[in-house]
Amino acid sequence: MPKARKTIRPDKLRQKAIPTESITNALREAIACGEFNAGAPLRQDHIAAEFGVSHIPVREALSAKVAWELTEYRCLLEGQMARWAVPLMSDSDFLEAERILDRLDKETNTREILRLNTAFHAALFVPANRPYFLKSIEKVRINLLRYWRLAWEELGHKPKSQRDHRKLMSLCRKRDAEAVGIEMERHIRETGTLIVGYLKRKEREAA
Repeated sequence: MPKARKTIRPDKLRQKAIPTESITNALREAIACGEFNAGAPLRQDHIAAEFGVSHIPVREALSAKVAWELTEYRCLLEGQMARWAVPLMSDSDFLEAERILDRLDKETNTREILRLNTAFHAALFVPANRPYFLKSIEKVRINLLRYWRLAWEELGHKPKSQRDHRKLMSLCRKRDAEAVGIEMERHIRETGTLIVGYLKRKEREAA
């Protein structure tokens, strides 16, 4: 059965105009607490009804600002996890990560691409043996799925992403932990910038 989400409670805000920032904060809290189904779309009409507002501030709150904050959070978590993991990676860890990349090269189904992309990043982080951090990474990646679909389905990001992944593997094999961390952060920010730019264009078109 799908996981039921809690109702966002804007009761105290219904009596006055609600700024986009207030909606953003409420949505951010709901996302962080796992109150939305993993990867499920956030329904603007439902959220607008709960807040008693039009779709415009909801659309703004759902898109670029949230996507970028999640991107920044990923940079902090995944960049550091990469730095911890690289010195501990074994030959079998390298082979597993490269095997996933080989499958990604051939995959065309978006759902499977996203699954394999997550598996590749996880393969790099597992050697760090930081289960709490890994769980946090899994949660933020789940909340970004709705945005990543844009990157692969509409923005054609897979070739560039795979080049980045191969570069990460090359640096991992050189055991250059700091270089891997920096490259991981650059890779994440570049994807986030691509998605945020797309979302902002869509917002302008819909205004």
